[in-house]
This record gives sequence, C-alpha cells and structure tokens, in this order.
Amino acid sequence: MKFLPIFLLTAVHASAAEAMERPAFLKAMGEFPAREAAAGVTGIWDKLVFRATDQPFLLVASVIFVLAIIHTFFAVPITRMAHHAQHEHEARLPAGSDKADKVSFKATMLHFLGEVEAIFGIWVLVLLGAMFAFYDLTTVKGYITGVNFTEPLFVVIIMALASTRPILRFAEGCLSFFARFGKQSPAAWWLSIMTVAPLLGSLITEPGAMTIAAMLLAKKFYQLKPSPKFAYATLGLLFVNISVGGVLTNFAAPPVIMVAKPWGLTT
Repeated sequence: MKFLPIFLLTAVHASAAEAMERPAFLKAMGEFPAREAAAGVTGIWDKLVFRATDQPFLLVASVIFVLAIIHTFFAVPITRMAHHAQHEHEARLPAGSDKADKVSFKATMLHFLGEVEAIFGIWVLVLLGAMFAFYDLTTVKGYITGVNFTEPLFVVIIMALASTRPILRFAEGCLSFFARFGKQSPAAWWLSIMTVAPLLGSLITEPGAMTIAAMLLAKKFYQLKPSPKFAYATLGLLFVNISVGGVLTNFAAPPVIMVAKPWGLTT
C-alpha cells in the first residue's frame, strides 16, 4: 500500500501529459528533416537558419543553454564574490550583533548563483519564462507534463544507493583485494580505483560506479593533497574509464540504452 501514492501520481502525470497538447516547437522539430529535404536544405548552417527562422524560440532556447554552460564556468568566482560580500557585511556590523543581522542578502544570492547543482535549475526557469513569452501558459504546461523524468530519477536513486555506507564498505573491501598486490599503497589504491571500479559500471550502471569511485578517491587519494594537475587529470581519466566500463553491457550507460534496441545490442 505504501507504493499506492506513487502509482497514483504516475497515473495522474500520464493522464495530464495525454490531455495537454504537444507544444508547436516540438511538433516542428519532428517535421524539420522532411521539410528540409523537400526544400533542398542540406548544409548544417542552412539547416540552423531554416529552423531558427521557422521557430525562433529554438534559437532562444539554444542561447539559454549556452549561457547556462558559461554560467557553470563562473561558479567558483561567483562563490568567491559571495564570501567576500559576506566578510564585508560582517565587517560593517557593530560588535555584539545578532546572528540574523549577519546574514547578507547579497552574499546569500551570490552563493546561490554559485551553486553548480542549482545553475541549470535556475536557467530552466529562464527557459520556461521565454517559452511563456513566445507562446502561452498552456504550452509551458504541455512541455513540462510531456517530459520523461524516468532517467534522471533513476540516476539520482542509483547515486544515492551507491553512496550509502554498506555499499561503500563493500566496494572498498573488494578493491582492497587488488590494492594488496601493491601493499595497499596510495599508488596501489589509485590504480585499483581507476581500473577496477569503472568495470563495476557494467553491472551497477555508470552513475553508481562513478559515485563509488569518486568517494573512494576522495578517501584514498585526494586526502593526500596531490598537485592540482594530477588531481584534475585523475578526474578526467576517471570519466573516460567509467564510460569504457559502461559500454561493456547494454544496460549500464544511458547512451547505450538509447541505441541498444534499434541496433540490436545484447550483452
């Protein structure tokens, strides 16, 4: 019975999605290939111009997406500005001020804008605002109810489970077997995490393997304060290795899942 509310919410969401009309720009996106072929549009730039002319909102949405990506690169400087603003605010306060007085609205807003995990959520609101300006509220509702959240929810659940203490201890115990060949030195742990942990992605999916590997690296490697170049190189190599491990089966990596059925991939 505890799962009944979830099923009811799913049913309500599905019925709402069916009731809402599909947004015009989504319909146009599905029709673009045939229309471009009929009009003789072949070049990439010509296709972009054709689509932007037909549906200007798609151009605006692309610009918003680019701005969101640029925003992520400024997350750290914005966070530094937030700390600086907070220190300036506290310096201006008289001695003995209450804790409530120490809260700076400017610093709080900058800190929020510097949160990496909140950036795309912020720009989603901008996207929905632009959608409302171009179309209407019905289009916004139709777009939201038509989005499938299965994959992101699955990733969140897998990462939450993979970060629990029993799973981490089990993974650490498994990797310690391989680290023993190098007398469990930092180099042995680094090599074990970077080679064996990504292979887990073929069984527990890429997000799960990434979570386990990242948390073990934080415990066994990053606590030793490696050089910034080595630290970033390790992170980049981990991304590559996780991707390699995820393609060993047809259910571990989202891109593979999308093409597994059309391409007839099997484990």
